[in-house]
Amino acid sequence: MPKENLLGGEGQGFKIAMSTLDGGRIGIAAQALGIAQAALDESVAYSKERVQFGKPISSFQAIQWMLANMATDVEAARFLTYYAAWCYDQGKNYSKEAAMARLFASECAAKHTNRAIQIHGGIGYIKGHKVEQLYRDAKITEIYEGTNEVMRMVISGSVLR
Repeated sequence: MPKENLLGGEGQGFKIAMSTLDGGRIGIAAQALGIAQAALDESVAYSKERVQFGKPISSFQAIQWMLANMATDVEAARFLTYYAAWCYDQGKNYSKEAAMARLFASECAAKHTNRAIQIHGGIGYIKGHKVEQLYRDAKITEIYEGTNEVMRMVISGSVLR
């Protein structure tokens, strides 16, 4: 390949490719965050309107604790994602932060879309229902731009340097 067609310096291809992946991981973290937030929003709304034993299921401690855990993890995913994006904007090395945000947000989305189905009961599992769609959408965020296992390798490699 002629020198004038090189992107970056000679021998820099891997570094450039990894930088592209790191930026994409922030986008995937944001996607997973949106999925998890939607699962929380749907669960809060449903729990307020679904009545069992004469009262909304939102009045039951088990549901309240599920919603509390969902809300806490969604906010943690939001902060990790925003911090990774901030590092990118500041021109800092953000590979570890992007991997952490992507890992945490995707696992948050997977865990809490599953929890949303639990809160919704059988209706949440019906194909075409909003939380069922969110559950399926969450899975891909654990796979592309590097699987969660790859994210753990990136993070541990950075921590162990």
